[in-house]
Amino acid sequence: MGWLRENWFDALLFVLLAAVVVAIVLFLTGVNPFARRPQPAVAPPAVTAPEPQTEVAEPAATEPSPPETPADDVTVLPLPPVAGTEEPAPAEPAPAPAEPATSRPAPAPKPPAASPGRGRYRVSVGAFTRPEYAVDLAKKLEAEGYPVRIEVIGRVSRVVVGPYASRAEAERVEAALARYEPQIYKGDTPIPAGPYLQVGAFKDLDRARSLAKELKEAGYPVAVYYRDGWAKVWVGPLEEGEVAAVRKKLEDAGYRPVEVRGG
Repeated sequence: MGWLRENWFDALLFVLLAAVVVAIVLFLTGVNPFARRPQPAVAPPAVTAPEPQTEVAEPAATEPSPPETPADDVTVLPLPPVAGTEEPAPAEPAPAPAEPATSRPAPAPKPPAASPGRGRYRVSVGAFTRPEYAVDLAKKLEAEGYPVRIEVIGRVSRVVVGPYASRAEAERVEAALARYEPQIYKGDTPIPAGPYLQVGAFKDLDRARSLAKELKEAGYPVAVYYRDGWAKVWVGPLEEGEVAAVRKKLEDAGYRPVEVRGG
């Protein structure tokens, strides 16, 4: 150590000279002792989606495969049946179902016969301020075999069937025509006192209906009186003071009215 203290300057020069030599050598060889070595790139771990868990179906039971047929053409004879086990006979086909019989509606019962000239009971089946509706119902009931008339009560046309000799007969008709809410009454309805102006009388109900509807739509009070095969179209009842004026109006329209009064 004493030598180093005495010759420190020489040692320093030696070190510096050695460092210069080393630097020159490194420069010539291209080696940089102070350069940082590059770190190897490490790829990040790949993120993989979890595989979906699938249920593994159990293998279905498979029937054993038939034995392989030998290459040679061999005729296989059927085995005789075991005692006590016989092949079942083929089932007979079930008989075809019989077609349902076509049901025919039961014929409507015939209405009780009327007692003309001596019956006292009648059945009212409808009253209308529109006379054409009364005519329609009368035609329908006549087609079904009922004896029909149309009575006039004021300005109302009432459809009636009968007459019947006993109340029991009238009650049977009442039950048969229950859909019309019928009412039984006894006796005959007289011609209303009026006065009325008769504008037409017809054997044909359709002609009477047409005229009644025409007059009703013209604003006249109209009723239809139907009895003994005649359908009479009446305008009224009228007040005494208006008979002449209504008659004149009807005549001007081409009608030939006739005054009718009850008794």
